[in-house]
Amino acid sequence: MDRGLAIDFLALNRSKDALRRGDVAGYGQPAIRRHAMPAAHIVSHNPTTVHAPAGGYCLGLEVTQHRRLLFISGQVPEASDGSVPQGFEAQCEQAWRNVMEVLTAAGLGVAHLVKVTTFLTDRTQVATNRTIRRKMLGEHQPALTVMIAETVDSKWLLEIEAIAAE
Repeated sequence: MDRGLAIDFLALNRSKDALRRGDVAGYGQPAIRRHAMPAAHIVSHNPTTVHAPAGGYCLGLEVTQHRRLLFISGQVPEASDGSVPQGFEAQCEQAWRNVMEVLTAAGLGVAHLVKVTTFLTDRTQVATNRTIRRKMLGEHQPALTVMIAETVDSKWLLEIEAIAAE
C-alpha cells in the first residue's frame, strides 16, 4: 500500500472515531453528538495544611473523566468592534464577557472553568477584580492566579486567560 494512502486511511478512521465519541471532527467543525456528554468530574483540593484561599477560588482542582479541554487565550478588554471601555471596572467586565463568549462558542459554561489566570496592571485593582470575578462566576470556584504585569497595549488594564474541561 502506498504510504500516502495509509496516512489518509488513518486520518479517515480517526475522523469516524471522533464522530462516534462526539468529539470535534475535522477543520474545527463540531461533530454531531448522538449522546449528551457528562460533565468532567472535578474534585476540589483545599488541604488544611496550606493557608486557606482568601476568596472565591480553590487551591487545586483535579479533573478526572474529562472528554475535552479548552484553553482560552488571554482575553483583553476589547469589544468585538475594537472599542475599549473606560475605567477598570468596565474593562474587567468586558474581559470576562469575552471569556464567556469563548466558553459559549465551545458549548461550555462557567462551571467548566478549572483554571483562571488574571493579569492586572496595578495592585489597586485587586479588590474590584475579585468582586467582578465573583459576580461572573457565581458559586463556582476554579483554581486561580492573579498577577501584576504590564499588558501589550497600555490601554488594556487587565487580561484574563482560562482553562475549561468537560
